Amino acid sequence: MLEIASKPEEIPSPWEELDLSKLSGTLMIVGSSDVGKSTFSRYLFKLLCMSYPRVAYLDGDPGQSSLGPPTTMTLAMAENGDNSFPPRGRRWRGFVGSVSPVGNMLAVLTCAARLLEAGRKAGAPVVIYDTTGLVEPARGGIHLKLAKIDLLRPKVLFALQRNQELQTLLLPLKRRSHISVFELSPSSSAQRRDISVRKAHRAAQFAQYFTNSSRLRVNWTQFAVLPAPRFNLHRLVALEDVDGFTIGLGIVERIDRIYRQVILHTPVDTLNGVDVIRVGDLLVDPVTFEDRPHDRS
Repeated sequence: MLEIASKPEEIPSPWEELDLSKLSGTLMIVGSSDVGKSTFSRYLFKLLCMSYPRVAYLDGDPGQSSLGPPTTMTLAMAENGDNSFPPRGRRWRGFVGSVSPVGNMLAVLTCAARLLEAGRKAGAPVVIYDTTGLVEPARGGIHLKLAKIDLLRPKVLFALQRNQELQTLLLPLKRRSHISVFELSPSSSAQRRDISVRKAHRAAQFAQYFTNSSRLRVNWTQFAVLPAPRFNLHRLVALEDVDGFTIGLGIVERIDRIYRQVILHTPVDTLNGVDVIRVGDLLVDPVTFEDRPHDRS
């Protein structure tokens, strides 16, 4: 059994009793919001960095992300036993375009598959996948988790739950041969965060991301614009490379529909390497960095 040099107070003793010595492949962590998924994921990360030359960490929550700006999913690589967090190695990022997987489940699945493949190609024998807190069946949470498992084929599923809320998901999975399921209690230090706290967290992340941004003029006829060039003031967009990874985000500050140009508020200073402009479903104020959904109607 692996040991960690110091035990943070929020690490429950049952977590320490897990035998993690033979873990490999994709390790998926699931649970509702505010049960300690990220705490457990980082605990795994620090431990596994002691045993593998490369460990990849996939931050899969576009609403309360830890490795990138909101609306994105990020995979970061740790190498040579460096278990500092955030990981200091290479990074790849995908754009979901929203802070919720509801209504954007295909984008979540596409990003996850692309990022995990990048980690494997970069030589990571183990990838820790910290997923979103969407587990409610009525909102599609269980179907999304099952789709991730069918598509990504994780070897291990760690499930954190308070009141058996994941049993609809876990009962059939325990009968499958390709995946091992571990049920864990939440961290005692996990605290519920209301909507206002989450919105403030996103605004702070956006503000940090867009620090030192400037204005970039883009003629959208020169690029593939997906799903369509429907630009609106303050709409969030992503500039992507030819492999579908996010180069950077931008906020639409001005639209010239005659010349088919937009002015973006963005930290990206050149269009070199940009292959796709992907339009998101979020509006972000470039002064306060508060967000609100774009009205699709």
